[in-house]
Amino acid sequence: MDRKTIVVCGATGNQGGAVIQALLDAQKWNVTALSRNPGSERAQALSSNGVEVRKADLEDKASLAQAFRNAYGVFGVTQPFSPDYKKCNVAAETQQGRNIVDACLEAGVKHLVHSTVMHLGMEKTGMPHVDSKIVIEQYAVRSGVPNTLLRPASFMDNIGTPFFPVKKGLVRGFVDRDARVPYVSCHDIGIFAAIAFEHPEEYLGKAVDVMGDFVSGEDLCAILSKLRGGERFKYKAVPRLLMRIFAREFYSMRVTFEKWGRPPYPKEFPEAQTSCRKMYPKMMSVEDYLRFRGYDTRSL
Repeated sequence: MDRKTIVVCGATGNQGGAVIQALLDAQKWNVTALSRNPGSERAQALSSNGVEVRKADLEDKASLAQAFRNAYGVFGVTQPFSPDYKKCNVAAETQQGRNIVDACLEAGVKHLVHSTVMHLGMEKTGMPHVDSKIVIEQYAVRSGVPNTLLRPASFMDNIGTPFFPVKKGLVRGFVDRDARVPYVSCHDIGIFAAIAFEHPEEYLGKAVDVMGDFVSGEDLCAILSKLRGGERFKYKAVPRLLMRIFAREFYSMRVTFEKWGRPPYPKEFPEAQTSCRKMYPKMMSVEDYLRFRGYDTRSL
């Protein structure tokens, strides 16, 4: 039987890369990756792994429609931030999402699996980069494109990055040490996308909150200490005043996450963890993820 084709947006990013790997591991699909620069090192690495790479830009609807032609499914994802995370352009992100939806309709795509963000069903959160994704969700639903919405929690993959550094016994985060944060690994987002594509009868027309763990900065330090044989870790949050002056987008997120991260916790969090583990029992906790990334052996 001929394999159907899935086209993956954001193929050289964390989510898109994880989706590609999950689809390849399933051995049931032809996988096509989109890249603005097919000659880049990351794009070439995908080609060497048997993935077709097509040139397209999320801000160019015509290039997307061309790239989606003859595809059964599309994995969609948008990005409001500049590479250094210093600028956030929610208008551009909203247009990216609309372009993906419109191109799917034009190309006759049978299943769009689109990654947005966990927002607890709110129409407006006050976090611009979250609210833009809610607008994209609403647009996709109104358009009539056959879709599944994945709503991931905060990315475990940010832990240890310059945005969320871990080094020499110090963890620096963006919320207070006691506030618990919902997390998911991009690896598991890839798995969930592959599951949705494989079982459209279950997931078409559905929205899935994707969450693997719920931990605080204090919890994270305890986990790291356990993995590293008792090494002590201290958690510090970026000063609130600095965030409010220089990073208002992340300050808004901090205020919301600190509200959600203290009792009484939103009921959606335990519900999401329970349903996700029914869907994929091997979903990673933060400890699983840090072990997966070698934090039990690597130098910091």
